[in-house]
Amino acid sequence: MNTHRSWRTALAAAACAIAGLTTSTALAAEPVRIGYLIPLSGTAAASIGQEMSRATHLAIKHINAEGGIKSMGGAKIALVEVDTRGDPKVGITEAERLITVEKVPAIIGAFQSNVTFPATAVAEKYQVPWIVDLAAKADITERGFKYVFRPTQIPSSGNADSTVDFVMWAAEKTGRKPKTAAIVFENTDWGQDLAKTLRARFKELGLEVVLDESYAPNAPNLRPLVVKLKGAKPDIVTVTSYTGDAIQLQKLISQMQVDTMAVLGSAAGHVDRTFIPTVGVKGTDYTFTTTGWAGYESAITTPFAKRFWDEYVAEHKVDPTELSVSAYADVWILKDALERAGKAEPQAIRDALAQTVMKGNDVTKLLGYDVAFDDKNQNTLKRFAVQQIVGGKYYTVWPSELTPKGFEMTWPVPAWSERK
Repeated sequence: MNTHRSWRTALAAAACAIAGLTTSTALAAEPVRIGYLIPLSGTAAASIGQEMSRATHLAIKHINAEGGIKSMGGAKIALVEVDTRGDPKVGITEAERLITVEKVPAIIGAFQSNVTFPATAVAEKYQVPWIVDLAAKADITERGFKYVFRPTQIPSSGNADSTVDFVMWAAEKTGRKPKTAAIVFENTDWGQDLAKTLRARFKELGLEVVLDESYAPNAPNLRPLVVKLKGAKPDIVTVTSYTGDAIQLQKLISQMQVDTMAVLGSAAGHVDRTFIPTVGVKGTDYTFTTTGWAGYESAITTPFAKRFWDEYVAEHKVDPTELSVSAYADVWILKDALERAGKAEPQAIRDALAQTVMKGNDVTKLLGYDVAFDDKNQNTLKRFAVQQIVGGKYYTVWPSELTPKGFEMTWPVPAWSERK
């Protein structure tokens, strides 16, 4: 045996192993740290924030499992999540901390308009791109900002327009046109924006607004408001509320038997998964609501969408809603921009986001609409649908081509005394 040669062979093998380890270590891509601001406690929107957070984490799990950001050497996405508690001051402070201390190159959030509006100004100041999830205040994308993008929401006016367009469509379809309306809304940026558009549109259509009433979020007792509502006897009622208030209002409308042609929610609390079980099936029957997502039958049509749906249901034992669908898609929209940016630098990510065009792919099929930004970084391709709750389930009724086969909308809704 040639001992000298054996030693040389062993040393060469060891050297190769060390070199391979060193190379592997050197090539291991640094994770892309993404800031995420969302209400998880301390607010009526906390349950919504929790749902959206679960979907956001699932998207990151799927992206990382598929090899991360391939243009960055397979870099994984690492989420730096912050609970805003629904407090604008927390949103502002944490946005600055995420940028200056955590050094995140991009942020997603923060659901509530009153938090998102001031916090995005911080991101604009530091020139860090921000993907707005579901915050609907119009001015978020009306300030000439270059680093704030809104792919899965449109201004509140679009939500309100959908409500009014649906009402007129339903009136023409059934021959039962309302003459009066009530506008009930929380006095936040989001609620005020919606109410402003509803007033203008109702006036254009000749509908008399017989009650125009705001309330403070998380109001402990909304009974006096519903007493006024019952006394006003409107033909239709629009309600703009987050979960806790939407539940309280609908319970009172049911208990006090406020009869109308229709109660119409503005998404948010009315599409929250706790709305129906908390109010009760009978208490929510025939209620309408706008929604940014048309539902399972219309959207879960691809392996990509089915994986999202099945894994979400398996882990959380509940079905996804518009809220979780939008949150899941927002991460994939950012992933697309990261791939094209090729580096975790704010300016490169911002420039890639501005050039985003997603049409007819897995993400847009799940959402039900395409994604492309105008000169205000607003996705004008987003649309709202309207659903009616019957027997504890949501059914899309408008646009009518999205209505499930065999389902017939009820308009006007029966009086409470006539319901079984």
